Amino acid sequence: MTIQPRLGAGLKDYLPSEMIVRQQMFDTIRNVFERFGFSPLDTPGLEVEEILTGGDPDFNKMIFRARLRDGDEGLALRFDLTVALARVVAQYPNDISKPFKRYQVGKVWRGERPQAGRFREFVQFDADTVGCAEMTADAEIVALIYETMTALGFQNFLTKVNNRKILNGLPEYIGFDPDKTTEVLRFIDKMEKLGWENISGELADKLGFTTEQLALLKAFLDFRGGDQIDTVNGVKKLMANSPTAMEGARELEEIVSYVQALGVPSDKWTIDLSVARGLGYYTGPVFETVLTDLPSIGSVFSGGRFDDLVSRFAPVNIPATGASVGVDRLFAAMQKLGLTGTRRTVTQILILDFDSSCREDCHRLASSIRQAGFRTEIYMGKEKGIKGQLAYAVREDIPIVIIFGGNERENNVVGIKCLATRRQFDVPLLEVNKKIKEILVS
Repeated sequence: MTIQPRLGAGLKDYLPSEMIVRQQMFDTIRNVFERFGFSPLDTPGLEVEEILTGGDPDFNKMIFRARLRDGDEGLALRFDLTVALARVVAQYPNDISKPFKRYQVGKVWRGERPQAGRFREFVQFDADTVGCAEMTADAEIVALIYETMTALGFQNFLTKVNNRKILNGLPEYIGFDPDKTTEVLRFIDKMEKLGWENISGELADKLGFTTEQLALLKAFLDFRGGDQIDTVNGVKKLMANSPTAMEGARELEEIVSYVQALGVPSDKWTIDLSVARGLGYYTGPVFETVLTDLPSIGSVFSGGRFDDLVSRFAPVNIPATGASVGVDRLFAAMQKLGLTGTRRTVTQILILDFDSSCREDCHRLASSIRQAGFRTEIYMGKEKGIKGQLAYAVREDIPIVIIFGGNERENNVVGIKCLATRRQFDVPLLEVNKKIKEILVS
């Protein structure tokens, strides 16, 4: 029986033509993160289910569970990288000095309904600072987002910043039961997608919001104070009756000054009071980056402060903040915006194999070129002639072809053909690497 090759819903293969430029994207992100002093960490894709759910009987995130036939402790596939970070910090208190700045790249899994730019298996690339309660750490995340997006070639993006303390002050400002805060924030988080009319109707029907309360919430969500500091000052006036919100506003005020000092252009970030972020463990500043050229694709680089998460696993309070790149969604956006290009192979040099008497010489030549740092392969296909092998190099977008047969060996030279210019050079054997470098950098 032949089984039809197919993928499950919400899953995706990346063939070399995509994976090469995708890997370049990873390298760019990693380079920026390391320039900010973040060090790598890796954790298993499987975690004890209780670690992921926090032992919450009302945990409602759709996760993939793993079970062995003969029974075992409950395991599940991680839905993000942040919970694992909190576990690691709690599990290895003597091995991790603080502040601990780590980055991690890895696959995560969520049992969500697949849609454009959203998969059930996807890659996240996180950067987090653990052990710093100062707003300098949060401001650095805003700067990190800016530097990363710029390095990837994006020009039109905006990082929206808010503070969960301001949102947690809504019961004091509007006058509703604090126990309803989580539900209210869920509605706010959906406002950009559903619109105010739908959200206000739901708040009235399901939570009993009065006309006056809805008007206060609308005034809050619609508030725009000009630049960042004007917005903070406006929040202070608008929510003066909420001590919780005032604490959040003061934190934003600090972030504004630090972000300015870090050189982030004012048009690349803003304070947006409607940003709530969905995860319940955020405790302070939250960040959400969108592409102004592709607003429908949603958030691509987001996060926030999660000061209480480590205490889920240890009797200590350790502050933390960070953000995560939604790699697959961002990569899809880069493809749509033409920022990725295409590459069929990583090979820079192809050595043709058309003269069996020179095969060992070609292998020695390949070894020498590789040791000089150039990505080199020897042709291993079915074509026996130069013309067919050259056609393979053209199809694979390999920039340089090496021709070395009996004539070249007799004259102690190597034929080097640049496919972009179609020029060919006979180069002395000892000068091959120098000529390759000259062609590649020109």
